[in-house]
Amino acid sequence: MWAIAKRELNLFFSSAIGYLTLGLFLTISTLFVWFFDTEFNALNSGFADMNVFFTLTPWLLMFLIPVIGMRSFSDEIHSGTLELLLTKPIGIWNLVIGKFLGGFFLLLLALLPTLVYFIAINELKVDNVSVDWGSTFSGYLGLLFLGSGFLSISIFSSLLSRNQVTGFLVAILIIFFQFYLWSGIADLSHDALIYDIINEIGIQEHYYSMSLGVIAIKDLIYFIGLNSIFLYSCTFLLKQIKR
Repeated sequence: MWAIAKRELNLFFSSAIGYLTLGLFLTISTLFVWFFDTEFNALNSGFADMNVFFTLTPWLLMFLIPVIGMRSFSDEIHSGTLELLLTKPIGIWNLVIGKFLGGFFLLLLALLPTLVYFIAINELKVDNVSVDWGSTFSGYLGLLFLGSGFLSISIFSSLLSRNQVTGFLVAILIIFFQFYLWSGIADLSHDALIYDIINEIGIQEHYYSMSLGVIAIKDLIYFIGLNSIFLYSCTFLLKQIKR
């Protein structure tokens, strides 16, 4: 399992695409948070917190994570190495988890440099203003759960085609629907109960709850369940391929 994760990291950084992808993510987030005069600019928010970053980042991860996950299995299918991997004594579940862990480490590498934003906000704040450490911690935790959900979707999408671009586009489509469209569908309902039920299906409600400093058991269970559904779906597809 760990060998598979290490292999994923090596493959991602074996070409310039890996470095360019992470560099582009950090460049765009830095420009929006510190330079562009938009609603995502931390200097315009007036608060000593990271909320603008936590609002912006889902849009960026919607493209970053599919790039990380698009070659997980589609490249194996295209090169013919998937059948070879399936014959190894590692188990299908260990193979899927290894791919997932490799992508998750890349997510950590992408988010780690953004801690500089928090340090900068802490230095720029007025002396009598305290930094909201709680919302920052829960916001980063929310990003990790959000990214893991996007990653499990991307890995599943990569199994649907041997073409990486197709896997990338399918992943973006599923992620966009799961994150944004459920809340839009819920807004069409005039019944409070139906609104709550539909809204809870989407990722957005659970992520924004965590980004605002609320760590609820139901949100953690949701993300664990979301990952389990898509990763188990991967094992099901792999079993069909192995037959």
